[in-house]
Amino acid sequence: MQLKDRVAIVTGAARGIGQEYSLALAAEGARIVAVDVLSCEETVAKVRAAGGEALGATVDVSDAQQTAAMASQALDCFGQIDVLVNNAAVLAELTPFEEIAEERWDQVMAVNVKGMWLCCKAVMPAMKQQAKGKIINISSTTINVGTPLLLHYVASKGAVWSLTRALARELAGTGINVNAVTPGYTMTESALSIADPETIAGLKEELLKMQIVKRHEEPSDLAGTIVFLASDASDFITGQTINVDGGTAHY
Repeated sequence: MQLKDRVAIVTGAARGIGQEYSLALAAEGARIVAVDVLSCEETVAKVRAAGGEALGATVDVSDAQQTAAMASQALDCFGQIDVLVNNAAVLAELTPFEEIAEERWDQVMAVNVKGMWLCCKAVMPAMKQQAKGKIINISSTTINVGTPLLLHYVASKGAVWSLTRALARELAGTGINVNAVTPGYTMTESALSIADPETIAGLKEELLKMQIVKRHEEPSDLAGTIVFLASDASDFITGQTINVDGGTAHY
């Protein structure tokens, strides 16, 4: 087991990709702190049913007090924090850029960018004290292809890419690795609800044409990369962005 006795916080863990990350990390021995604004009872139950240990926490990652409490709860329960998977995000609906409401823009940035920064801040004291940690930020392959009608989302995920590079540099010598993963359009409930069914069908068809691997991406396709970046096997990798998108982007 690559992650035996490690403790991993996974944000956005109530369903979809975040739940898949939690299950994959737990299968390798990690103890999971599943975090979301929604209830994580299902994720926790699935981890425990598979023989793992898990704690659920309801957290708005854009709130500094709540992210600080998240880290404290993880330490109180498990005594350490080894991995942070920054997965929580607002997947915005398809909207012409000039029609995006200011409040919606602010919400996307608050969760997708500020929330990631706050979670990093929250776990940093514990990781620095143990001189080791793995931070995995979830961006999106859309930053490479510039998906139209998603300007607020694309801009926020581009910020994640930049944040990852800058934070990795700033943490040089601490033993903390910071990397990003850019998933492609993944078949989750949230991803399939950003527009009407006809538009989604067209989008899926166009994206499939761009991919080298000719099938739609599933949450399980991302699990191996997350486990690798959380494990000791990636100790000499930091400041990097790994595309897991079926070959859509080559950057």
